[in-house]
Amino acid sequence: MRFLMALIMAIANLGKGIWNSAEWCWRTGWGLLGFGPSPTVMPPKQVDLPDTDEIEIVRDMARGQQRAVDAMLSTPARCVQAWAAALPEQRDTIPLRGLTDDQIDWLEVRLTDEELKLLAAEKSEHKVNAALAGIEDAILGVPSVPSPTAKRKSGPNIDISDRIHRFRFADAEHQPRQLH
Repeated sequence: MRFLMALIMAIANLGKGIWNSAEWCWRTGWGLLGFGPSPTVMPPKQVDLPDTDEIEIVRDMARGQQRAVDAMLSTPARCVQAWAAALPEQRDTIPLRGLTDDQIDWLEVRLTDEELKLLAAEKSEHKVNAALAGIEDAILGVPSVPSPTAKRKSGPNIDISDRIHRFRFADAEHQPRQLH
């Protein structure tokens, strides 16, 4: 049995040696014909690095752009206008961290594309803040953020449910009357 194992191992080693020598011949032959790896080493390329002045100019420009972005997004009204003016695929990059959940819902879900265009075109930051606060008709053509504590417009355009609610609870603040 040992003899058989030794014979198999010797044949395997012989096969491996033949394979290695054939591979060496193959590579050498192709190398001599010009298809293989070159025996000479190419000199390294000269790398063009920018001057330190150019690097400083680019850094200053990047800092200036970052300051401009920070100024554009410094208040909630500016964030809302930047979000409304952005393309739909770019809106995810604008942080809305200064807004409440109701304001984000109003901006992302409730407003149509036309209303977003009107909101982006609004020049007065005060009107955008009023719309965010829930004051009705702050921006013409754009509904305000729905809020229960918002200042409501008085007159015939008030919702009928609001009018009924006010009528029913008008005496709620007064003490109940005692009957004798």
